Amino acid sequence: MNLHAFCYLGLLRFPEQLELSLALLPEGQKAEAGNILASVKDLPKTELLQKWSRLRDDERAAVRQNAYRQFGIRLDDMVPSVKEGCLSWLADQNG
Repeated sequence: MNLHAFCYLGLLRFPEQLELSLALLPEGQKAEAGNILASVKDLPKTELLQKWSRLRDDERAAVRQNAYRQFGIRLDDMVPSVKEGCLSWLADQNG
């Protein structure tokens, strides 16, 4: 699980429940998530959205690179409907 994504989305969608949600994380991730939350909880919503967007872009780029490296598939050359399905499948395989 990407703890940055957990904190960004939690602050954007369910800020009043995020700190309680940290208790649901495995022991090894609670402290790290708490540190991330402490560093971003006072950021404006626009900055959280930008960070979330960058994170998603970085993850998609990594999936694209992995697809090409492992299978020789260039996702950007596919039609959009097939590309989205492949991205989803590849993300599930690596997640």
